[in-house]
Amino acid sequence: MASRDRPYRGILLPALALCLGMHVPIARALTLEVGIYDQKPDVYIARDGRPAGILGELLNEIARQEGWEIRTQACTWEQCMQQLAQGTIDLLPDVYYTPERAQAFGLHHVPALHSWSQVYARPDHGLRSIEHLKNRSIAVLSGSTQQEYLQTTFSGLQIDVRTDAVQTLEAGFQRVQARLDDAVAADFYVGELLAQQYNLVATPIVFQPTQAYFATPQGRHPEVLAAIDRHLSAWQANPGSFYYRTLDSWRMPRPQALLNRYGNWIIAGLGGLLVLTLALALLLRIQLGRQRRRLRRAERRQGAILEAIDAAVGIKDLDFRYTFANRKQEEFLGMGQGKLIGLRDDEALTDADSLASIRRSDQAVIDSQERSVSQITIRPPQGEPRTFLTIKAPMRGPDGALEAICTVATDITERLRAEQAAHHLAVYDALTGLPNRRTALAHLAQMLESVRQGRPIGALLLINLDGFKRINDMYGHETGDQVLCGTADRLRTSVRDRDLVSRVSADEFIVLLDGLGTQISDAARNAMHVAEKTRLAICNSAFSIHGKPAYVTASIGLTLIHADSQTTDTVMREADMATHRAKQQGGNQATFYEQGLQSEVEQRLWLEHDLLQAIGTPQLTLHVQPQFGHDGRVTGGELLARWTHPSRGAVSPALFIPVAEETGLISLLSAWSLQFACDALLALQEEGETYPLSLNVSPRRLMEPQFPEYVRDILESKGVPGNRLIFEITEGVLIQDVQAVARRMQALSRLGIRFSIDDFGTGYSNLAYLKRLPLYELKIDKSLVQDIPNDSDSIAIVQLILAMADQLNLRVVAEGVETEAQSRFLFEHDCHALQGYLLARPMPFEAWLDVVRARRRSAATGNPA
Repeated sequence: MASRDRPYRGILLPALALCLGMHVPIARALTLEVGIYDQKPDVYIARDGRPAGILGELLNEIARQEGWEIRTQACTWEQCMQQLAQGTIDLLPDVYYTPERAQAFGLHHVPALHSWSQVYARPDHGLRSIEHLKNRSIAVLSGSTQQEYLQTTFSGLQIDVRTDAVQTLEAGFQRVQARLDDAVAADFYVGELLAQQYNLVATPIVFQPTQAYFATPQGRHPEVLAAIDRHLSAWQANPGSFYYRTLDSWRMPRPQALLNRYGNWIIAGLGGLLVLTLALALLLRIQLGRQRRRLRRAERRQGAILEAIDAAVGIKDLDFRYTFANRKQEEFLGMGQGKLIGLRDDEALTDADSLASIRRSDQAVIDSQERSVSQITIRPPQGEPRTFLTIKAPMRGPDGALEAICTVATDITERLRAEQAAHHLAVYDALTGLPNRRTALAHLAQMLESVRQGRPIGALLLINLDGFKRINDMYGHETGDQVLCGTADRLRTSVRDRDLVSRVSADEFIVLLDGLGTQISDAARNAMHVAEKTRLAICNSAFSIHGKPAYVTASIGLTLIHADSQTTDTVMREADMATHRAKQQGGNQATFYEQGLQSEVEQRLWLEHDLLQAIGTPQLTLHVQPQFGHDGRVTGGELLARWTHPSRGAVSPALFIPVAEETGLISLLSAWSLQFACDALLALQEEGETYPLSLNVSPRRLMEPQFPEYVRDILESKGVPGNRLIFEITEGVLIQDVQAVARRMQALSRLGIRFSIDDFGTGYSNLAYLKRLPLYELKIDKSLVQDIPNDSDSIAIVQLILAMADQLNLRVVAEGVETEAQSRFLFEHDCHALQGYLLARPMPFEAWLDVVRARRRSAATGNPA
């Protein structure tokens, strides 16, 4: 290395402190309780009870000049820190700087001692770098900065190293000597002393440049800290001061004083013994040579440390040219040894942003002439950008003038990546990459606060996949994960960029919408629009499972987020209850939460109880609503369940049929309905009527394994041909398992049973099943019929259904016909039969028999009915 580098090596760390000196008022005389832990040669308690060691001697001299009285208290490192925090001691020497300690305690500004940490081991250690500590053990001082730094470094580099905490560093050196640990980490000054005592050697592993301070309890004795700063600043600016004499006396073995060794001879030889005088001069010359050799060794050692330190270290003059650079700095910039000296950064780097960041930080140090700490990202000539934690400090000459800038840059790229990865795992779902439940709840809390401040209403959509457990059970979790990821992708593309999509549990997702409007009605309409959009995005296109298409549907619960919304738990509970209702209603739908849900629960309780009591009694009956052809003749009829409650009156099928489905009562209800239908067909046959009757069949009942055999037994026992019965099923039953449904329908078709799709065009409209299932009839839902012939969209849909049915040779019945215009339009477009209030209302079966008999009598006499 160039000779002009050498002056900087000897003053590199001391010079970092010169910029920090400042004058404060002199502390008044006082008695100080000083905590001392045994840390030779930094500090310890001498036999006379006074502080000793480097920092002890500095403190004694400051106390002498300031007139302080020093009283020492012996303690371990952890005890000293606890007593300092509790305020039971006034001062603690040898406290290494960390941001946390600077917050917790009072520290002066000028470092009392500059050092570094080094790893020591037995002579046969074989340790060359920190990676060589893998699968080994190292002793560290409990609660020290070395312990924290090494544990963080090992974790960040994923190196498996056992760290054993000890109460004193001497105990750590003893453990290594006794082969209980492989190495020990210590401050350089302490380590050098103890290494000789326990026959250990220093390894090339050097880390963590440190600065030692005197610390006081937070807020106490500022005058003491100011006095310490004043003395340290003055001493460190003078190379021949008490400070440097103390350092020199501890950095090397103290030579035995010549007067002690030869005093008697010198005194006895006074009087002109020139020989002894010449001998003394010779000895002094030898000692001077030794001192020079020691200085050269110290210089080489400091150079080795700067080369081995795990940081890029560089010194630039005020023209921003390098006067020193360690190997780490040269390697990062892609320069050979010594090639960087005399160059500027723009002669080694090409990235403009990197150069601008370096120049700004260098100029800031020159302008402020103060130490700075910053985080910058630099792109080297070769390789990816790296992020550094940089410490820059001004370096001053003997006259105090600024001469250079010293930079110590530690690469923290991997640590930042590890922190980012940990943060991502904390707030995102590992499978789908969506925000997790924790993030969604935090966002929901922000939305609640926002709407309370008058912002527009928002909404929460809780989306639960229907039958997802069946996919996992049939195809395995890997396939299930693919479906979840596919669902997440579809949800992302179904909402705005500002909306939050989150996965909150195995098969549940949340969508948080904001800015839906200021009125409840507008917000509800907008929220339902998004809910339907997401529902269709999930179910309208198939997922590929083992190369075959599979459809997945979702039940969606919605609740609005407005000024009256209470807590996040309340909003989540409302959405969960709405989702549960959507599933109860057959799934594949979006349902709003209602404030009157409690009354609905109460209603559910009496429905379950009273329905069980009503089955098999006159309360329950089947009404018939006839279907009429173009010529006015009856072509069929639909049997509709009716319940007349003894105290509540007529109960809508929309209430008690879902309850029967969910409670299992549907099996009893279906058995009773089938027997009633067979009896009704026999009664009509006696009157000469042979048209079929339609009967709604529950999806749950249809999929029972014994259902075909049960139907066969009923038909045989009643003597009714199967082709006189039409089973109406909804499109919803087809989404469960199309193949299984097809097999069940085929078995019933062999008995003569015919099938009709009820409410066609309003549900799972995948037309492929029309070719695969043994269908006889389609029933156009009344929601499509009620708007014709005035609504062009309804007209188009109905015409499409009629044309498609004609091509597939299927019969079509239109439900809910209430006007002549509707009737005329449907018959003009070849609808086979109509059903609705315009033609006949549902009526008890006995009443229909009376109508049949009356029509026959009228026909016999020639009078119209």
